[in-house]
Amino acid sequence: MSKNYDMIATVDIDIATPIVDDTSFDNLLIMGPAPKTGAKSPARVGVYSDISEVEDAGFVTSGADADPVGLAASVAFAQSPRPTAVYIAVQQLSEGAVVAGQTIKDTNAAVAQYAGKKEGLTGCAISFKESARKLSMVLDGPITGVKNTGLFDMLAALIADGYTATIEDTVITDGASFKACPVWSRLKKMDKGDEEQFTVEVNKAGGTAVLYTVAISYPDPDAPATQAAEDNEPANTPDTELETPATTIARALATSGWYVLCTAGVDPAKYEEIAAYMETQEKLFCYTELDCFAAPGTVREDGEDLVQPSVGNVYFRTLGVYGRETTDQADEDIPPANRYINVAFVAKWLNYESGSETTAFKQLASVYPSKLTSTEMKALADKSLNYFITVGSKNLSMNGKVIGNEWADIIRFRDWLKNDMQLRVVNLFVTRPKVPYTDAGISLVQNQMIASLKSGQDAGGIAESEFDEDGTEIPGYVTSVPLAASLSASEKASRKLTKCKFKARLAGAIHFAELKGSLTYEL
Repeated sequence: MSKNYDMIATVDIDIATPIVDDTSFDNLLIMGPAPKTGAKSPARVGVYSDISEVEDAGFVTSGADADPVGLAASVAFAQSPRPTAVYIAVQQLSEGAVVAGQTIKDTNAAVAQYAGKKEGLTGCAISFKESARKLSMVLDGPITGVKNTGLFDMLAALIADGYTATIEDTVITDGASFKACPVWSRLKKMDKGDEEQFTVEVNKAGGTAVLYTVAISYPDPDAPATQAAEDNEPANTPDTELETPATTIARALATSGWYVLCTAGVDPAKYEEIAAYMETQEKLFCYTELDCFAAPGTVREDGEDLVQPSVGNVYFRTLGVYGRETTDQADEDIPPANRYINVAFVAKWLNYESGSETTAFKQLASVYPSKLTSTEMKALADKSLNYFITVGSKNLSMNGKVIGNEWADIIRFRDWLKNDMQLRVVNLFVTRPKVPYTDAGISLVQNQMIASLKSGQDAGGIAESEFDEDGTEIPGYVTSVPLAASLSASEKASRKLTKCKFKARLAGAIHFAELKGSLTYEL
């Protein structure tokens, strides 16, 4: 039964819901190739809460057959406390590789259907080794006596499917074009005991050329038998070419919740490219540095630095972490987990709230410390590279800088503060019907700036107020905004508030303390 309240008073309630930000400064993303087995296809960009989920996605996480991404994920989850989430972005095959893969499939099928299968084959024996993409023809007389090989029927079938075949820059379409190719002149001159080998490029628009090896031999029955070398690898592998790192990263950026990109199984030659791309984002990139010291026995030029990082020193969003146990350690002796020391470094660091931490002096699990001389440590520090050594009875991360010679925790805190302040001001506009262009409205904006700076101060990134020797207060931060009366009519009509400024003192961190004193009989 109606209570008739509306006859006396009506109440309408609007819910002013603020924007919920999904930006995170606490999680890492591992970028690398798909599982080697190919039994499963993990998500292109996935989020995993423990190592079992990584394994369920198809990654092998331990042993001799471990996938780079799987082993890197196990290093991440080995840290204490372990991450609540690890993001993984899988590098997909390039478009050219997909086409090349189909080219191999179609060509192999055509070889199986036609090569050596035609009725009345004479003058040779034909075999095909699929794993090496090698077609072998053993002659029992001059090549001019060979008939009905089926090879040109195979070629016709491939051409009908849109493929092209090229030998020594000559497009081959039939028997006549093959005989016009320079290789035919050599084949006609073959005598007993001779061998000839050439490659055929098979290609389709949009793909990378696939190379097939053709080996022709004319055995001499009177000559001693020799053991032919076994060919197990194809001339090229365009079907395994991965997309560019920028393509993978762009896809990963569509998934929010991660802050630092760590590579696993990515060609070190791509690090500079990744660093350049990440410099355009408000995120960080961390890689394992293995080759910054010259290989043993290498003679350095006069004046050449002891350390040559894989990435130039012009990037302020890239960190390198040295991974070898000793500078002369052979590649095969590097502990597998140490190749992903970058992941351990980041997983441990991001466990701490932005502003409350420094990247140095963190204990890392599952990776072995380096044994470095003072000269080597100084050389790494001079190039703003991070490293992991034993100090006393503890294994600790050292330095804590990006390659551009700024403290990594400062970069992280700056990104956090920008996001926090921006979100607070945006929510001010979203949750209020109007922020007037008056002193009162401008103060509302200033209050959000102050609230964000106070939050940064509480986190430990901004210094507390302090006092000098005269007792004068040195504030941790100050803000200033314009008075409404000082703004022109056109500025107010634009509805854009400018000239809002703040300055804050970084709390920083102490990484070294120098203590001096003396012992006396009297003070």
